[in-house]
Amino acid sequence: MTRDDRATLFHGGRVVTMREDGAVAEAIVVREGRVVATGTEQDMRAAAGDQARTVDLAGATVMPGLIDTHPHLIHWNGIRRSVVDLFDCRDHGEIAARISAAAARTPKGQWIRCSPIGEPHYFLRRSYRDLAEGELPTRQLLDAAAPDHPVWIQAWAPVNPAVTVLNTRGLWNIQVSRNTPDRVGRVSIEKDADGEPTGRLLGPVNNYYNNEPWWDSVLARIDGVSPEDWYEGARSGMAEANRRGVTAVYEGHMMDWPLIDVYRQHGNAGTLTTRVLCTPDAEPHGLPTSVTLTETELVQRLELAYRVQDLSGDMFRTESFLCTRGGPFNPGMMVLNRSHRGPYGEWTKGLEFLPEWKGRLMVEFAAERGMRMNLISVADREHDIALEHLETARRKFGDFSEQQWILQHAYFMDDEQCRRYRDLGFQITTSMSFSHFKMHTFRERLGSDYLKNLIPLRRELDHGFDVGCGTDWGPANVFEHIAFAQTHRGVFGDRNDGPAQVIDRQQSLAAWTRSAARILRWKGIGTLEAGGHADLIVVDRDPLTTPTDDLKDTKVHLTMVGGRPVHDEGVL
Repeated sequence: MTRDDRATLFHGGRVVTMREDGAVAEAIVVREGRVVATGTEQDMRAAAGDQARTVDLAGATVMPGLIDTHPHLIHWNGIRRSVVDLFDCRDHGEIAARISAAAARTPKGQWIRCSPIGEPHYFLRRSYRDLAEGELPTRQLLDAAAPDHPVWIQAWAPVNPAVTVLNTRGLWNIQVSRNTPDRVGRVSIEKDADGEPTGRLLGPVNNYYNNEPWWDSVLARIDGVSPEDWYEGARSGMAEANRRGVTAVYEGHMMDWPLIDVYRQHGNAGTLTTRVLCTPDAEPHGLPTSVTLTETELVQRLELAYRVQDLSGDMFRTESFLCTRGGPFNPGMMVLNRSHRGPYGEWTKGLEFLPEWKGRLMVEFAAERGMRMNLISVADREHDIALEHLETARRKFGDFSEQQWILQHAYFMDDEQCRRYRDLGFQITTSMSFSHFKMHTFRERLGSDYLKNLIPLRRELDHGFDVGCGTDWGPANVFEHIAFAQTHRGVFGDRNDGPAQVIDRQQSLAAWTRSAARILRWKGIGTLEAGGHADLIVVDRDPLTTPTDDLKDTKVHLTMVGGRPVHDEGVL
């Protein structure tokens, strides 16, 4: 199938349009990147004309392309491209073999940076604990595999404490030896019976969101991700997203100008295979390179974000800026009104990234200019501060609800908080990963009572929000997320499928199609209707009727963006 002026008729299956009326059709006609019509096969054959190409679905289902409102697509894939892939290693022998192969192609003395072992990015369903040996190797094995290189097996997820490993040359490079204390900050340096470091470091040794100054200084001394890694990582990430059925993404978190420029470069080169909306961070947080801005520097970044907004592109757009108050709960960064036990047993109320005056400045900057704003707020203290700033700005500058500001994450939301955000015109993006992979941690540290307000999709819909979902930390399989929105099941079997949480299949699918498109304010995507973009996927089962436990097994046969195939298994 090539794009030309002939129509293409898809028939012999079902067409789930995801329109508001819930229409399901027998066939769909596409021409020149747009949907001509959906309807009965007889009517669509007439609409397609005699010269049309025909595609027999053989019982498969056409639906709109999926829209991931929080993929970290460029981050995960840029980092992944820069490391030796150890994700699926089964034992120390496989780890050594892959590192040895990397050493053979890497100039002596250069770092060999390796991925963690297991399933990104929480590493709970599978991790290094599932290796045959039940633990990560020590420096001796890494030394044997790469005697002339510093080697580093990384820890990614904000699941603390974490474990990372370096070989002898790696330890030299970060200045760790037998003379280094057994504990630096909150990082423990494992040593053998003779007092020599084993190479394993434990604690907040994650690449991001570690909140550990010493480890951040270490990370700054290890080679980072190259511009080529970011560029090619974005390309491979888009291809992987297409294979999963994703046709549009919202990169609205941890985005700085160099990463936004990578997408812009792909747009200029015509190599974007997903539609991309980017929002820059007003003040980046969570990475070793993150720096605290002065008031002047912050205002300059906000003014730049305001000037470069552009929603005219067909494939690439920029809009708004992001205000982030706090971070992930597991490393102890979620900001609460009450004290609770942190990841190391300490009492904490969380870690606030922004002083209140900066948050107020950001809100008033956007409100005064009629600019859309993107806000990460996840728990009661963060909501209290944000809502006070927002409601004050409304009194000062007038109603800005028509700008449809975005509330990201919103782990916990009670009825009153929902009402206040809804009155301010907010829309919501969230992820079932926060519930699936963190529910047990919330229960252990905050108590079961907190779970009644955890990822309250049903409550948010009842209050009238548009709700879009994203993969964020994982799993990568969107259809698994769609199932989680119905089950609200945690990775270790716990559940919080209460009256504030559970939504039906149509609503869950809408969070990845129609509702997500409204949040992106990108007309013509998210549904299959006449005149809209032909952003569609063909899947091997009907997503409306497939049993919930089987959704994760959905296969994507074909993905099209603007009528152009960007993934084709050759099945049709």
